[in-house]
Amino acid sequence: MEKNVYLPNISDHAYAVAAAMRAYGIPAEVLAHSREETLAIGLALCRGRECLPCLICVGDIVHHARQPGFDPTKARYFLPGGTGPCRLPQYGVMVREVLRPMGIEVETVTPTSETGYALFGKHPRATRMLAADALAGVDVLQKALHELRPYELETGSTDHVYRRSLQRVVEGLERGKKAGLAAALRESARDFAAVPVDRSVPRPVVAVLGEVFVLLNLYANHDLVREVERVGGEVLIGTFIDVLDMTETNNAQRRWRQGLMREFLGAELSRRYQVMALRRAYRPFARLLRHPLEQPLRRVYELLRPYYDPDLGGEQVLTMSRALELAGHGASGVINVLPFSCMAGIVAAGMGPTLREAMGGIPWLDISYDGQESTNVTTRLEAFMHQVVQFERRRGFTPISTGPVEVECRDANHPRHQTRPL
Repeated sequence: MEKNVYLPNISDHAYAVAAAMRAYGIPAEVLAHSREETLAIGLALCRGRECLPCLICVGDIVHHARQPGFDPTKARYFLPGGTGPCRLPQYGVMVREVLRPMGIEVETVTPTSETGYALFGKHPRATRMLAADALAGVDVLQKALHELRPYELETGSTDHVYRRSLQRVVEGLERGKKAGLAAALRESARDFAAVPVDRSVPRPVVAVLGEVFVLLNLYANHDLVREVERVGGEVLIGTFIDVLDMTETNNAQRRWRQGLMREFLGAELSRRYQVMALRRAYRPFARLLRHPLEQPLRRVYELLRPYYDPDLGGEQVLTMSRALELAGHGASGVINVLPFSCMAGIVAAGMGPTLREAMGGIPWLDISYDGQESTNVTTRLEAFMHQVVQFERRRGFTPISTGPVEVECRDANHPRHQTRPL
């Protein structure tokens, strides 16, 4: 591996994936955090019809490639692709297009959802498996951060533990691969458990879901989770491992319908590994966290089927299915985040009224981001949280479920969620 691999700074998950690559001999680095300067580059070089994640990725990469001493012959940019109604597969094409007139010919690496985001190097399968473990580890750290921070007695203490835990996970992956990650998560769970909190007055829980880049990128969503906490809520946010689960669930179903049994088996084994990776990462935190671990998507899809066919695919299926599940876990509001003009986000927003009705009129807020400073998001959040509080009072206290998820709805034909083996 004579070339450095550079990963966009989508979220803190990128640091763990880069560490997993380095553990198997791939020199990988994460680009600097996005900022106004890099977004301005993306806005200037793109054509105006691209989504916010594309603008941010292009701006970050071009800014990096323009730095003094950059050698394009020793660099490759990691830009995962996908299939379906999304611009994601074209990000790599766009990067090469805008850099070529500058005299910079650079390689982009674009693993796709069609291949389960297979990686590269001397040990591609082992690297891919360790990357899934790494993503699951950061997902669980963020669950602990978001569950404890609203109740901390010392301002900033939970953030401090989270940052230290993230660094510990990165070092554990580099040093000891899966065993190093497991040890890092056990130690991190002890640190989170030591954070002084006061949960005597529980906050209403809000499910924050949507397009994964805007959902997890703090610059793109203006640190939405902290804003929800500021106006009095506690957040249950979607996970990165969900995207991999969705990818392999869809791949397995498609291969089964095509009669490609070998490919079906590969996708199904990958899906099961990812589900188990999240469970392994969650295990040290099980006694600390109140919210149960989400069910595998294959089960949760059945909650959505009376209203929307999950076989249609797309990230909107993930958003809508998880919204129904988390309402069963006690969420009193749903926020759907999307890049401006994102087709999947628009479909989820269009289905919002139907799903609200199914969930007893739960407050639902769609927030679209285009990279511009919004003047009314704060006002909308405050009004939304008022509705959330009123909904919770009207519904009464609902204990957080620790068993199979069942959503109370008015449709008599709604399938009840049954526990089935993975």
